[in-house]
Amino acid sequence: MTPSNGGPVSARERARRANAQRLSDAQLRLKNQEQDLISYFDATRDEQKINDDVTSRIERLRRDAETKLDATRERRARALAELKKRGETYASIAALVDLSVPEATRLVKSTMAARATVRSNVDPAAENDAGGTSSTEESVESPGDSASITAAEPSRDEDSWADGQGGRSIAVGGERP
Repeated sequence: MTPSNGGPVSARERARRANAQRLSDAQLRLKNQEQDLISYFDATRDEQKINDDVTSRIERLRRDAETKLDATRERRARALAELKKRGETYASIAALVDLSVPEATRLVKSTMAARATVRSNVDPAAENDAGGTSSTEESVESPGDSASITAAEPSRDEDSWADGQGGRSIAVGGERP
């Protein structure tokens, strides 16, 4: 008995409609729940990707920073080694750069050890055959510096003499200090 003219609705019809509405609401709830779970798991996956990306970027930044720091430490050590080569003492170098004497000594010696390692890996006879520097010149300068320093050294004649600090001076106009 369907009311085609707006009459009363049977109890069975009302039960069917209520049941259909309840099933429709349940399906909608399940559909919404599924969408919420998909969003949750997508966000979890994205969060993990972001964390992995951040971790890899941090590692890359650390490696890059460590490389740059190593280069600056090496430049510091080379600069102090140059001071030492010019006759400064470890104590005077430490005072000049506001370091402790042991720290200044360690930096200078680290450069000397690195140069010794490089020199031991190079065959002096092969360098001499190729027009390179002699082994006595290598002991004073680093392999890259020795050729330019050798060319700039004055000849050993009466116009040059030891300056008392292990270096040599060139007399200008025949005058001696």
